[in-house]
Amino acid sequence: MAVSYFALWYTLSADDAYLVWYSGDEDGVLLDAAGRIPSFASVAEVRRHADDLGLELVDEAPILHALDRTLAWIDDADNTTVNCGNLLAAWNLFDDVSRSVGGSFDADKAATQDLYMKLFGGGDTANSVLRPEDAAVYCPAWSEEELALLRSTLRAGLSIFNNALMPMPAR
Repeated sequence: MAVSYFALWYTLSADDAYLVWYSGDEDGVLLDAAGRIPSFASVAEVRRHADDLGLELVDEAPILHALDRTLAWIDDADNTTVNCGNLLAAWNLFDDVSRSVGGSFDADKAATQDLYMKLFGGGDTANSVLRPEDAAVYCPAWSEEELALLRSTLRAGLSIFNNALMPMPAR
């Protein structure tokens, strides 16, 4: 299968940043020679980096991964409202990052598979694209134990992500 490269937009620490995400037989993020994720302050910079490497980015607007919102939810243990779309996007990004850097995000899939499926089922894709027109919108209910496991899983993923980032200076 051919590999396609995309600019991925995320917010973290109130900053907008971009990296190269790819999709092929496996999805992942582009790493530098040291195994870090080059992160850029603009789409123009991430495109320049891809050009320098001879990679052609798919020409589409990057979709926001609102990691600041993810972190705020993780840190607010009293918040029982789950934004499935936001948390699913973060989960998928952390999974791709972990695979790329050899991390261990979501190592216990037996414990987390049901959480992932609830996030997926409650997300935009499942509710707007996959749901039959006459079916009710799925809004999952979460137990305290599930919320705690969801928070700890996402916190581990965010840690892997943060530790792998290498902010690149503008040229």
